[in-house]
Amino acid sequence: MYSTDSMCSICNVRVISGYSYGVSFMEERIQESKFIFQALCCGACKMFFRRVLFVKNIENCRRNGNCTRKCRYCRFKKCIKAGMTYTPTENLFDLNNCLFAGDPTVAELCRIQGPLTFYPRPINYQMNLAEWVFITGITSLDYLKKFIHVNMLNESDRAILLKFTFFDFSIFTDSMRAQNRNQEYISFPDGTDVIKAEVVGVTDNFINGIRCRLAARINELKVTKEEFLLLALVFFCNPALPNLSDSGRGILNSYQKIYSSALLQYCLLTYQQRGPSRFTDLLSVYQIIAKTRMDILYLFILNTMHRPCTGLKKIYVFR
Repeated sequence: MYSTDSMCSICNVRVISGYSYGVSFMEERIQESKFIFQALCCGACKMFFRRVLFVKNIENCRRNGNCTRKCRYCRFKKCIKAGMTYTPTENLFDLNNCLFAGDPTVAELCRIQGPLTFYPRPINYQMNLAEWVFITGITSLDYLKKFIHVNMLNESDRAILLKFTFFDFSIFTDSMRAQNRNQEYISFPDGTDVIKAEVVGVTDNFINGIRCRLAARINELKVTKEEFLLLALVFFCNPALPNLSDSGRGILNSYQKIYSSALLQYCLLTYQQRGPSRFTDLLSVYQIIAKTRMDILYLFILNTMHRPCTGLKKIYVFR
């Protein structure tokens, strides 16, 4: 609990308008603007943070960070330090009605300002496996590139982060969709199988492991949407990725600590004494995501040796 006469942790002038540290247990949530404020702060500082992210009208501090609260640069920096973050809330579990034109690389997507443009899928249009793989990948990239820590990275680091993480996020999203539908296996939104085995000798156990292993664990844990969001961000802010700059590693390390702390606080408040074990169980999901990804890659390589792949979209090509 907090005192209603506590002062804002950003400006230290106005009384706070609400306490928010985490996701679902926040006392104030501004869903309409798709923002989550994870700090003790006043309404004015919340709106300041929101305006800055949309307008991006901030110049560097003229006093090298040693100024009063009136400097917009230093005020925004204090917002970040206090734990404020932008959290997109689009529904990634339902992709039934959209298509994307073009075949960009991940690096090209990183240079696009703002959200990507999708167009409605024609009625009765039947998606094939390749199209589903592409649309789930491109929507994951579009979602992930909106987070504030992604936009704090330089263009090279941004491309590395998205390139190495978006497929894991797609797999994780597929498993959450399975839970929402009470399924014991992952599939695309229209029920299409996520894999297609064309190699003689691949066992049913191997195929079923890809389909069911992650979905079974998510169903067993009954992962909430709040846990999904925070857990995905903990995995997404990976400072151990290869070829990141020192500054990029620093940014990702800082945000990974923020999201890990928020997830732990959520577990402690929601599950009380079982909070620490719940936190550990949730983190262990990444091992299953990684195992599923490696099995899919292995199957893809075998299929390619059997029948050369044509038309592979560029977001799945490392270059």
